Amino acid sequence: MKNRYSLTALSLYINYLIHGVGLIILAQNMEFLAKQWHTSILTAAIVVSALGIGKLIAVTVSGKLSDIWGRKRSISLGMILYLVFFCGILISPNAQIAYLFGFLGGAANSFLDTGTYPALMEAFPRNAASATIIVKAFMQAGQFVLPFFIGFLIVHQLWYGYSFIVVAVVLLVNLFLISVCKFPASSALMDHRDRKQSGEMTRKKYTFSSDELLLILFGAIAQILLYILNNWLAVYGTEVVHMSSDLGRKLVSYASIGAIVCVLVTFWFSKKGVSTSKIVIVYTFSSTVLSLLLWLIHQPVLTIVGSILLGYFSCGGLIQLGLTLLAFVSDRGKGLITSLYNISEAIAYFLIPFLASFAAEKGAQNTFLINALFAFTGCIMVLVVYRRYKGKIKGI
Repeated sequence: MKNRYSLTALSLYINYLIHGVGLIILAQNMEFLAKQWHTSILTAAIVVSALGIGKLIAVTVSGKLSDIWGRKRSISLGMILYLVFFCGILISPNAQIAYLFGFLGGAANSFLDTGTYPALMEAFPRNAASATIIVKAFMQAGQFVLPFFIGFLIVHQLWYGYSFIVVAVVLLVNLFLISVCKFPASSALMDHRDRKQSGEMTRKKYTFSSDELLLILFGAIAQILLYILNNWLAVYGTEVVHMSSDLGRKLVSYASIGAIVCVLVTFWFSKKGVSTSKIVIVYTFSSTVLSLLLWLIHQPVLTIVGSILLGYFSCGGLIQLGLTLLAFVSDRGKGLITSLYNISEAIAYFLIPFLASFAAEKGAQNTFLINALFAFTGCIMVLVVYRRYKGKIKGI
């Protein structure tokens, strides 16, 4: 995939290394943040839902702005908002103020997504699935490293805030790198004008095919699977399997290993022309089976192995693959469909903390029952789309 946009792609991937850290940094530092905010861990955990609200609100405009402003401006705005999030959480005196910065973190994610995914698809049109799946590798790399770094800080009795500061510095350096990178020209604005003149925009604006709707909803499914693994795996390990706090945290890193391996394997599958739908169907069905096993059997060895395998099947790029499928079946602007997909993700990210917490009241293992139900639902949804488009669109 070496071309004139290789440096641009690298910088975009570094953003998702940071985003991977951002997804779990609150959960990994929850005890320290709760003390800083003078509240309970349960109340502090609600701040995570602010990310979903911020993403949900921002995504209503971020995709359209990405198509009109250009990818570079959208991505740069997302990076600036992420800087404010990392610094703001660190200086928040209470959970209410932290919630506001969490909102900005969610908005940052929205602007990054609606700028980055279209940019990668436009930079590597012949390898869209491969280019977008690498995003997941960098996200998982961030999630793999963070628990070890926090463990290092704890062992050496260092301030937990260094985990936020290091990420902010890396993000700031990458912001300067983005400013000098070249981005592919987007035809989205021209397409928008042409469709508006022809009247097509008016007819299609509020009309979606059943396949578009299924794949947009799949974004919510993929986000739920990612959330439960990132935020409840450590709790499951400590409370249900009775692992140590340190080993419980590291389960997330084990899942990241599986996810990184999955990215490499899926990248190879894509290069070999394996159907994207088939990959997603196999992965979601496997996630269903593994989640049921963790729900039923509570053993340390199975938990570690299950963490790695669930990391592979649930967190190895389902969100990116689902978005690629949506781009295959939809002829709308890439920024717009990414926005719609992100709206679905954001709704899930806002609601699932409450659903998972409710289920976990009778045991954290119940979160994996929920995981199994949603994974199976996603499997059926993609299977429906696959049967309808089989042989009609290359790559689907």
